[in-house]
Amino acid sequence: MKREGTAYGIFLMILSVIAFGIMATLVRSMSHVSTYITVFVRFAIGVGIIGILAMMRKIDLKFVRSPLLLLRGITGTASVALFYLAIVKIGMGKASVYSYSYPLFASLLSAIVLKEKIQASKWLMMFVALIGIVLVSFQFTETGKSWSFGWFDFLAMLSAITNAVSILIVKKLHGTDNSYAIFFAQSIVGFWIFLVPANLPELTGPITSSYILIFIGLASACAQLLNTEGYRHVSIATGSPFHMLIPIVNVIIGVFVFNEVFTTQEIIGSSLVVVACLGILRLNGQAKHA
Repeated sequence: MKREGTAYGIFLMILSVIAFGIMATLVRSMSHVSTYITVFVRFAIGVGIIGILAMMRKIDLKFVRSPLLLLRGITGTASVALFYLAIVKIGMGKASVYSYSYPLFASLLSAIVLKEKIQASKWLMMFVALIGIVLVSFQFTETGKSWSFGWFDFLAMLSAITNAVSILIVKKLHGTDNSYAIFFAQSIVGFWIFLVPANLPELTGPITSSYILIFIGLASACAQLLNTEGYRHVSIATGSPFHMLIPIVNVIIGVFVFNEVFTTQEIIGSSLVVVACLGILRLNGQAKHA
C-alpha cells in the first residue's frame, strides 16, 4: 500500500481505533492499580516516544505559543485522567459514551466563547446528543424514575468537557504549532503533574503487572500518532466516522469481555450520543471545507 492518499489515511484511522480500543481494555483490566500510576506511565511513555522520534529527526517539534501549549497540556491531562478513572469505576463502555460526547460540548463552547454561528442542523444534533445522555443516565424502574448519574458519571462527563476545551485550544494552536508539539506538550505536562502522586505509596498502594502499564502507554501513544497521521491523508468528514467507532468498540468489549451490563434504554441513548456526535463532527468538516 502506498503511504499516501485516502486509502492509506483510512488504514491508519482503523489502526488508531484498534489501538484506542486496546488502551481502554488494558486500563479496564488494571482496575486494581491506582489511576495515578496508570496516567503517569501513559504520559511518561508519550514523552519518551516523541522525544526519540524528534532526536532521530523523524518528526519536527515546533513550540511557538508556549502559554497555550501549557493550557492545552493541563486540560488534556485532566481529560485523560478523568477518562481513565471513569473506565475503572463505571466501566469502559459507559465511560466512553460520556467521554466521547465531547463534540457536543466543543460546539457549545464555540458558540458561547468564540461566538461562532451554529447552523440549525448542528443544534439539532446537539439536542439529540443531550437526549442520548439523559437516556443513559435516567432510569425507568418498577418503582418509578430515578437518576443513575453518580459521581463517576459526572467525572466522565467532565472528561468530555475538558477535552472540548482542549480542542478549542488546539484550533488556536494549529496555525503555529504542529500536532507533534501539541501531543508532546500534553505528555510532558501530564508527566510532571502526576510524577509525585504516582510515587506516593499511601496514594497508590502496591504496583503489579507493570508491563501492562507500559503497553497502555504504548497503545495510547500509537493511537494518538496514528490518528494524527491519518488526518493528514483524509478529511475530517472522512475520518470522523472512524473516530466515533471508538466508543462503539469500547462498549462491545465492555459487554463481551468484562460483562458490563447495558439496558435497552442505555443502548438507545448511547446510539443517539454516538450518531449525533458523528453528525456534529461531519458538519464541522463540511464547514471547514466550505
